[in-house]
Amino acid sequence: MTHTTFQITTNVWAILTYEDAWNSYINNYVIAKGNRFVLIDTNLRKHRSYVQQALQEIGAVNDAIECVYCTHRHPDHIGNVEIFPSRNNWIHLDDFFELDDFSQTLFGHTFTGSKGKVPHLFFHQLPSHTAGSVAFFDPESKVCFTGDHLSFYGEPLGAGIGYEAERRSAFLKFVKKWKIKHPDKVKGFAEGIRLLSLWPSEYLATGHGTVLKGEIQEFLRQVLQVVTT
Repeated sequence: MTHTTFQITTNVWAILTYEDAWNSYINNYVIAKGNRFVLIDTNLRKHRSYVQQALQEIGAVNDAIECVYCTHRHPDHIGNVEIFPSRNNWIHLDDFFELDDFSQTLFGHTFTGSKGKVPHLFFHQLPSHTAGSVAFFDPESKVCFTGDHLSFYGEPLGAGIGYEAERRSAFLKFVKKWKIKHPDKVKGFAEGIRLLSLWPSEYLATGHGTVLKGEIQEFLRQVLQVVTT
């Protein structure tokens, strides 16, 4: 498997690296805002060279990067924040408190609350993965960035972006089995899916693997139905 970069829609790109040890893709995203850029997550540190190459090709370099938002504190999402000025890096306060002392110095901004707005984006806190896990929504592109609350970890990439009926079906089957093994997590996961469905998303940019396009509300409704029945 190889790393890949592709455009999701106008002004939004996906950077995916393939981690052999996990047999899974790791996703991070770039949004153009005029002549500036917003990054969602920063991938794993060991894949830094590819991430930097992809950013260069997109044009998101140096002072052109205005904000770097991390959906949560895990290494495959914050692994490269140190290559950006700390004043650009944002993370939810609940996850900031879980970082070690050095990692905290890499973030110049935190945000709080269960929902709200940061520069350019809206967010919902979805704390079933980590205490400060969040999803972001870009109202211009209608892309929802889910972090790991919803991802296709270890799944085939397919076309990278599309309706991907097979991925959707496989995820519903996975959730049906998962809820039996993890009954203590069902309530938080279901609430997160409900919150994601409040946004008029046309794309679902997941934490790992395929980006979904089309009928997002229906897919989220199906996920919620499976996990709550």
